[in-house]
Amino acid sequence: MLFDEVVGHRAAKSSLQRAVEQGNINHAYLFTGPSAVGKFIVARAFAAALLCPDNGCGECNICRRVITEKHPDVTVVRPAGKNIPVEKIREIRLDAFRKPIESDIKVFIIKNAERMWEEGASTLLKVLEEPPGNIVFILVTANPGALLPTILSRCQEIRFTRIPPDELKEHLLSTRDISPDRADLVVRLTGGVLGRALDWCDEPWRLARRDNVIRATRALRRADINQILEMAAELFRDVRAPVDELVSRYKEKKDGLADGSLDNGTVKSLSKNLDEECRREQVKEEIRGVKEVLSTISWWYRDILIWGEGGDAALLINRDMEDEIASESGFLGEWDLLECMDMIGESMRAAEQNVPAQLNIESTMLGIKGVLYA
Repeated sequence: MLFDEVVGHRAAKSSLQRAVEQGNINHAYLFTGPSAVGKFIVARAFAAALLCPDNGCGECNICRRVITEKHPDVTVVRPAGKNIPVEKIREIRLDAFRKPIESDIKVFIIKNAERMWEEGASTLLKVLEEPPGNIVFILVTANPGALLPTILSRCQEIRFTRIPPDELKEHLLSTRDISPDRADLVVRLTGGVLGRALDWCDEPWRLARRDNVIRATRALRRADINQILEMAAELFRDVRAPVDELVSRYKEKKDGLADGSLDNGTVKSLSKNLDEECRREQVKEEIRGVKEVLSTISWWYRDILIWGEGGDAALLINRDMEDEIASESGFLGEWDLLECMDMIGESMRAAEQNVPAQLNIESTMLGIKGVLYA
């Protein structure tokens, strides 16, 4: 069963399975919880369970097509850039009143539903207020407060939480070629968020970048301004590496369009779409990289603060560096550490506002130097 393949979220899965088995299906659901914990994975499993005669067996043609997003009666809507286009919601409204093509029910999954423009949200609301009897909407969001209250009131909320550490560690050990110590580290670094944990397992450079960030952070104590700027430049290069790799992948996709199988007009249109998608993904990946760098710095000082308050190694994120944390906790003051962590929080918010990545890292490191090591 597809639900059985999803790690964690027992309460959410149980509620949805019970609804399918009893035929007590709401017309609209709101899946809420932190980003990347598995809400969308469960949404697709739920859609498959609604269409599959065996309640989401995971083996049949219906389930396979739902999971690969190729079933005509399951529509997945994602943001195009930062927002979900109004036109996409209008298309959904029209499609909702058409008969299903193969099944008895149609399912619409709206990922990052909070990114609908107000006009789009109002358009969706009209369908939710008077829904056809054969449709199910699944709105997936990490920020339900950004949705219209009238939309929230018409949806059944299914809450998702971070996966318990032991359960996530067990999942990583059973699905990835990783040692218990490394799995434990990944679980602590990713805070019980499944998507991030899988990324950290599948992309070893993330752990290497984390080590580089901590090395640079520890070096701030004795570094002068020129050395700090050079360290910031090196960390920025670490941020850019996966972005540059992403650009290369898009270039390969564009080059593949010129194999002669498509006419020039189609090639030009598809190339333009790929260029736009590539630009969006570059921005997204760079912001993610900067935030991971800043988070790593913040976690380092958090651990030093915790050690200074009692020295409980079980509470450390960077438990593999317990000795290094202990050695630095003796000469850093509590209030200075808190000030630095607040400053890093501001830098992370600045990253979301597209402040240039290298400048953001530089200013953060210089600020830390001024607070802790002046």
